[in-house]
Formats: sequence, structure tokens, C-alpha cells
Amino acid sequence: MLSSKNPTIFFINRIFSLAHVYKSKHTNKFKDKILVNAFFEPSMRTSLSFESAMYRLGGNVITFNKDISTMNKGENIEDTIKALSKYGDAMVIRHPDKSVIEEAAKYSDIPIINGGTGDREHPTQGLLDLYTIHECFNLHDRLNILFIGDIMSSSAIKSLLDYLSIYPKIKVNMLPYDNRGPSMDMLYDIGMNRRQLPDDIIIYEDRLDIEKYDVIYMSSLQEERINNLLSRAKTDCIIMRPFPRDGEIDRSIDSDPRNKDFEQIKNGVAIRKAILHYIFIDLKEQ
Repeated sequence: MLSSKNPTIFFINRIFSLAHVYKSKHTNKFKDKILVNAFFEPSMRTSLSFESAMYRLGGNVITFNKDISTMNKGENIEDTIKALSKYGDAMVIRHPDKSVIEEAAKYSDIPIINGGTGDREHPTQGLLDLYTIHECFNLHDRLNILFIGDIMSSSAIKSLLDYLSIYPKIKVNMLPYDNRGPSMDMLYDIGMNRRQLPDDIIIYEDRLDIEKYDVIYMSSLQEERINNLLSRAKTDCIIMRPFPRDGEIDRSIDSDPRNKDFEQIKNGVAIRKAILHYIFIDLKEQ
């Protein structure tokens, strides 16, 4: 699983079906499998989520630490990936350079999972976010989603938008920080996928109709804004955000029943269990 680009409804439905089962079920079905976690930049939730998923499937995990690896002695990425692929049955890689993960797939003898590429893509985060929405709404219905904050740098938002591309009834709007709005490529893709014009995608606070949104996804939000926004939001909407928070999001949201951020973390384990199942079983049967 290298990218969130060009998703298929078959793949998403299969992953969601597996995640639904695995959310409340553990197994020893994969006790002979080893997952290699290779993170070339800091991560807590993604790394530990994959570890938890693998252990709850009955398997084991090897963790690569670049700071004490032979890369410090000059070993190149090709040799590192080739070596790591001899130790396990699947490998999760996080690296700020997307091309490294694409190249790793060529070098590796085992399947590669993209654990995040800087501000470009975060395919498994996008899937767990989509699954969280799926648990609350029918993705084939008309839904309104509002993305707030630093749109430009959010790999989670970019991957979620990739997956949303196959649900044309969902409308997307954005309330970005100054100079942190979507790129022209993002606007073009959104417009093509759901027939929205750029002026209909980016909104401004002075004409924000918060009451119409079913999903409010915050990548960041100034503390003084949040209480005013949520006081006017739908009682049956859901509020989402990717961690970590940097202090700019008010903790008062934690007790709001509409808040799904820790549910997103829980769903991350279920989705990653589903992805590992898909790799170890479904791909072998294709």
C-alpha cells in the first residue's frame, strides 16, 4: 500500500469489512508473521498503532532505529531496505521523501506500507479517518465536510481527500489559515471529483455557515475560535482532528460528545489490522 491515490471502492469496502470485524476481535492467525517498522522521521501514533495491530493479530514486530543503524556509517537506503526486507513479511516505512518509499518497493522482497511521507501523503491515516466518518454516516449520501486550519501541510487531509474522490455526493469546503490554503492541484482535483468551483471550495469566516456541516475536520484551530464555532455546529455532526495537538486546539473539545479524535486513534488499530490481513491473505489469493 504505497499511496492513497486512485483508490477503488472494492479495496475500501474490503478494508472496512475487515476493520469492522477486527475492531472487537483479536486472533493468532498471523503468529508466523513479522512486521518491520522502519520510521525515518518521528512518529508515535502511527508506529505504535502498527505495532499494536501486528501483536493483536498474533504476530511480531521488529523496529528499525535509523539513529543507531549502519546508515550512520554511510550505508545507502537501497542496501538498508534490502537488508530489512530479509527480516520480516511486510514493512511499514515513514520517510519525508515520497520517492524513497516508491524506490523501497523496488528494492524490497516484501510488501511495503506507506506510513507517511512528510506533508505529501498519509494513506493509512486517510483510511482511518474515512472509516470514522463511515461509522457515523452513509458515505454515499449527501454530506458536507469542512476542513479547517493548515490545509497546505496536512498529509492527513490530502489522503482523506483522495479517498473521498470516489464519493461524488460529498461536498468539501475549506477554512484555511492565511497562506495555508489548498494548492491549485488540490482545488482542481476537488473540482473535478465533485463539480465544485474554487470559489465554492474555499470559504471565509465572515460567510461561514457552520450549521450546515456534518463533519468538521480540524488540522489546527486558534483557541479563541473553537467555542464560538462549536456552539453553532450541528448537534449530530462529528468533529475530527489528527494528533498530535500543538496547544492551539482547546481541550474543552475533549468532553464534547461530537468529538471523535480518540475514536480515530482506536480505529487506526482496526484499520491497520485490516491492511495487514489484506496483505498477508487477500493479495496472496489474487
